[in-house]
Amino acid sequence: METSVQSYSENAVSILETLRREVPLVQIITNYVTVNDVANALLCLGASPAMVEAENEVQSFLPFAQALYLNTGTLTAEQARAMRLVLLTAKERGVPALLDPVACGVIPAKMDFVRSLLDAGGITIVKGNSAEILSLAGRSGQARGVDSLANAGQEVRAACAELAKRYSCTVVATGEKDFMSDGTDVLELRGGSAFLTRFSRSGCVLGGLMAACAGAFAKMETVGAFLAPALTAAACMKCASEEAERHAEVKGPMSFKTALLDTLAALTGARLKEWVKENCVQP
Repeated sequence: METSVQSYSENAVSILETLRREVPLVQIITNYVTVNDVANALLCLGASPAMVEAENEVQSFLPFAQALYLNTGTLTAEQARAMRLVLLTAKERGVPALLDPVACGVIPAKMDFVRSLLDAGGITIVKGNSAEILSLAGRSGQARGVDSLANAGQEVRAACAELAKRYSCTVVATGEKDFMSDGTDVLELRGGSAFLTRFSRSGCVLGGLMAACAGAFAKMETVGAFLAPALTAAACMKCASEEAERHAEVKGPMSFKTALLDTLAALTGARLKEWVKENCVQP
């Protein structure tokens, strides 16, 4: 049974409020290009980042965390071993884990690694750009580095739903339009500033925010798939980007990034609810 957009907009408010009240701790293994921006974005939204990735530390730290974020952008051998270990602990303890399979479609060894994590179980949300999600689903589509060259549409929506069912998780494909599915509901999220494509860290920042929202959702007295926190984070990012672009001091991508962080910190539940109702559709 599908959940209505109205319900998702209300859930988004509850998740954002819970995040800011509970301040979920997110354990993060991410790529070296984006680590500082991911940490700052989580702090601005209201969560607490912990960049703990050493192989001999990840499992002992995980019990303190409310969510786990794994990003394969600059995957090293130690990171790969650490991800396998910490994901096992997260699965055992029921800690939501988000996987961002950066560039999995252009590096065969990375695709093999990503699929091995998914096959092991314990991944709650998979978030990638459209090309990465299409590649992961084994569907046609072009990929180049971290750029998404695939047209958003029916094929991307179908890939999200297919992977969600295959791995019993929520799958998000980002782009000009974001598509996401938990295997039952399929959502399309429009809007967002074009500046989001002008700096290399925006996708990884979104992954961190999504993990934080998943951690908040896990603390709520509710049940169900993690489509609601995935939508909440994506909506926070797109809504805040639109607000940031309108700031008088924004002259280009780097001033936009600063304004985006400020706007994430100032984002209200009421504004988020209104934005979701205007920009989320069920195709």
